[in-house]
Amino acid sequence: MQDSRTKLRALTESAIFVAIAVVLHMLRFRLMPQGGSVSFILVPLVFFSIRWGLSWGLMSAFVFGVLRTFMAGGFGWGWQSVLLDFFVANTVIGFAGLFYRKGGISPVLATLFAGILQYTAHWLAGFLIFYEWMPDEFLGRPMTNPMFYSLIYNGTFMVPNIILSAIVVGILSVPLKRYIKGEDLAAQA
Repeated sequence: MQDSRTKLRALTESAIFVAIAVVLHMLRFRLMPQGGSVSFILVPLVFFSIRWGLSWGLMSAFVFGVLRTFMAGGFGWGWQSVLLDFFVANTVIGFAGLFYRKGGISPVLATLFAGILQYTAHWLAGFLIFYEWMPDEFLGRPMTNPMFYSLIYNGTFMVPNIILSAIVVGILSVPLKRYIKGEDLAAQA
């Protein structure tokens, strides 16, 4: 059971890590004209999620999705698009909390897992909602299948996002090992 000091610390860290994710989203590299960019939002949200667990991770990632929608240039084609591309696609990053306080390679696996879930949400939005805007040709290939088009389109920015974020998390997880495992919290109690 978490005491009130621990809950306050989790809430404070959540606010800090969500703010970092918002700033990193604003510093993104836009790749695709209809949306899609490379940023490092997975990094702070994954670190927070694996430190505090699934429920805190989902809550923080959802808050990031809300802020991203209203403050950091979120754009959707109807409520379905907003729901899938912003709320769901960002909230699923919190599933990295399933790797709760694991050291070693787990932060990288948590990043890959969260990134694949986020990619899946964007892919679903792409073929369920955006199929109407599918071009006849994309990257020099004829496009007739909206599922395939969405996979390719979203892959152009999600695959680099996942790979780059996993590399950064892998590098940072070494000096942040005590943080990830919550060893500083045990010393506080």
